Amino acid sequence: MMQFKMLLILFIMSSTSIWSQNAPFARFQPLLGSWHGNGSGYGGSTSTIDASFRLSESFIKVIHHAVFKGEDDESAPYHHDEGFISFDKNREQFVYRQFNSEGYINQYVLDEEESGDSTWVFIAESFENFDSEAKAVFRLELGYNSELHTQFDLSLPGQKTMCIGKNTMHRKEEPTTTTRPRVSGIGGIFFFSEQPQQLKAWYAENLGLAVNDYGSSFEFRNAHRPDEINYLQWSPFHQSSDHFQPSEKSFMINYRVEHLDELLVSLKAKGISILGEVQSYPYGKFAHLMDPEGNKIELWEAVDSVFTEMGGPTTK
Repeated sequence: MMQFKMLLILFIMSSTSIWSQNAPFARFQPLLGSWHGNGSGYGGSTSTIDASFRLSESFIKVIHHAVFKGEDDESAPYHHDEGFISFDKNREQFVYRQFNSEGYINQYVLDEEESGDSTWVFIAESFENFDSEAKAVFRLELGYNSELHTQFDLSLPGQKTMCIGKNTMHRKEEPTTTTRPRVSGIGGIFFFSEQPQQLKAWYAENLGLAVNDYGSSFEFRNAHRPDEINYLQWSPFHQSSDHFQPSEKSFMINYRVEHLDELLVSLKAKGISILGEVQSYPYGKFAHLMDPEGNKIELWEAVDSVFTEMGGPTTK
């Protein structure tokens, strides 16, 4: 497991507080997650609808899937669209590009004057494979009891505005291990030592740790997915190391997290600074911050399968 060192101890990062490209998306944080509900459409059609909003490093992926009831045209019993909300730095605007199962590709911009903390209004600025002179508005609004209301209004040249689709959804209750951004466990324990090599040898001889050049990799099973092996890294550092800076403490703890990008958006919205930029590797993504008492924290969204495939000695 020598390459495990690449996972948890590549800590040399700028101490300047820099927020990644996720910063602009904090305003969309209430939308993140999965939703389910019912809808009505043009011509009296009704549907069940599922929607999801997932944050990546530089955009939000949006998916809608509606299954219609009593659809006359059996060849098209559903509607599906996927798209991306991004922030155009040159225009200083949020852009939503939507790809529809019917072949239409719509591009919207967020109307800042009409949008607020719980309302997001997107105005169409271009269409592909559709009437280029059409006008459309896609509106999302959080209502009482955490309901999400969406509405798509369309107007064609010379015609009145029509409500093409209107939906009311509730947030899905899903396992916390796959939906809620949070800390799920300890990923690593790192501390200063006057003689790291001798200390590792002592632990190996007297306490049975399987050690390598960087410490010991503890192996355990995931409580929610018992077939999955997870890892925790234990590593002593020479006390002259600067890996824990800007903290003045003699230790650092790595926390395993679910949905790191979404968690960082939430932290940033609360005014918590992130140290350096998010780092991505085949074995996961990492971010660093300081707690109120000056302890440096490492957050790790792990891809444990990489280490399982590599093999090597572990403590278990």
